[in-house]
Amino acid sequence: MRPRSRIARAAALAALCVFALSGSHAVGSGGDAWEAFRTTVQDACTAAAGGMKVGSLRIDPFGTETYGVAVLTDAESGEEHVCVYDKARGAAEVGGPLQAVVDAAHPFAAGDLEQLADLREQVRATLGDLEKQGLAANGQAATVAAMIDGKVASDAVAAAEPGPYRCIVWWYGFLDEGARKVGTHQCTVSPGKDSRLVIEKTTGDRFHAETVPWENGRTAFAGRTWLPDQAETRYDPARPANAENDNYGNKVGLVLRSGERLFLVSIDERGMSPPDPTYFEILELVPRL
Repeated sequence: MRPRSRIARAAALAALCVFALSGSHAVGSGGDAWEAFRTTVQDACTAAAGGMKVGSLRIDPFGTETYGVAVLTDAESGEEHVCVYDKARGAAEVGGPLQAVVDAAHPFAAGDLEQLADLREQVRATLGDLEKQGLAANGQAATVAAMIDGKVASDAVAAAEPGPYRCIVWWYGFLDEGARKVGTHQCTVSPGKDSRLVIEKTTGDRFHAETVPWENGRTAFAGRTWLPDQAETRYDPARPANAENDNYGNKVGLVLRSGERLFLVSIDERGMSPPDPTYFEILELVPRL
């Protein structure tokens, strides 16, 4: 095969240069041209923002092959909006407020992650301490401990029947007590997204939780407690305590299933001071006939 001619090589080099600069289209490649491009995007995005008072504007200095891109900040709300400038049409559009997307497998705040990591050992420590003191736990605690330790497999949480449940709150190790039945309430279990469950306590202090696939095939929950007249009713990693009463707020733990019963296990001690390393709670759900 003969070597390419000088003309062919020159043509190929010219084509490569055109390809390299294609992202600029009519913008050009000089510094002045790129500065003019940035000014164009800034002006177009500010105009497209309409009645929004733009507090700041950050621009991708070169954009993509087709679009100029900027992020606007609403001076009043602090919300950020993406602006896209179509180079061919010379027109800009501004999107809605950006929202943080939490990893579906790990939606938890740092402190709640610590609770989940410590839960197994705290359940063990609590039951060990109760045994040393000669204080009785109960069958619910024994079932939960066996499943947490892997001695007994938890049934599939996602397969739990939806519907009304009777739910019982049990505390272990509170004020040097054994198993303490705190109250019996009404709960519901309903299907959520992606084969998850929504669990709600509908009497007494309210509680809403959603199950989350967790490590090693386990299931966790992300929940929140509140009083009936309070507005903050969903897990919020950015605002762990309810603004109206910090005895209520985020609550996390593990979800276990034994036959028809569900157990929500937590070491959350919101409202208790100082924290007790030998305490845990079980919310036991039993289907109502």
